[in-house]
Amino acid sequence: MEVVLYEFSFDYAKAIGFFIVPLIGAAFFFADKLIGRRVESYIDIGSRTKEISPKVFKIITRSIGAFCLVVFLLFFTVHIAEYNEYKSMLESDNVSVVEGYVENYNPLPADGKGTENFEINGVYFAYSNADGRNGYTAIAKYGGVITMNGQHLRIKYVTNEEGENIILYISEIG
Repeated sequence: MEVVLYEFSFDYAKAIGFFIVPLIGAAFFFADKLIGRRVESYIDIGSRTKEISPKVFKIITRSIGAFCLVVFLLFFTVHIAEYNEYKSMLESDNVSVVEGYVENYNPLPADGKGTENFEINGVYFAYSNADGRNGYTAIAKYGGVITMNGQHLRIKYVTNEEGENIILYISEIG
C-alpha cells in the first residue's frame, strides 16, 4: 500500500515572503511623504554633518525603492517560471524516481542553521524550511514527513542547474 505524504503544489506561504521586498521598497519610495517635510535629512561625513536637500533625499530613496521593485519582479518571475516547469515535469512524469529506505538521515541542527538531509539508494537530498525555493522543504521539527532512518519511501524529484535534487513527490510504501 502506498500513502502519498507530499505532492508538489503552489506554496502560498513561500510566495508571501516575496512581498516583503516590495513593501520595503514602497517604504523607501515614499519615504519623503512618510517621514514628512518637517524632518531634515543629514549625512555624516567624517567629523562634520552635512544636510541633504529634500530633492537629493527623494532621489536616493526613490532609487532604493525602484531597486527593491526590480529585485522583487526578478525573483518572483523566476520562482513562478520554475514552479510551472516543475509542475509540468511532474504531471508528464518527466522526473527521476528513487525508491528505498531512508539512510543517513540528519535532522536540521539545533541551532537552526544548515539543512536537513538524507539519502535513498545513494541519491542525496537536502532542504531547509528557510529555503524560498520550490519543492519539498519541510523539516521534521515543523511537520515534515521525513523523520528518521528506515522509512520506506518513493520520491519523485528533479535535479536543478546547481545539481541539487528537488523533491516533488513523496509516498510511503508499507
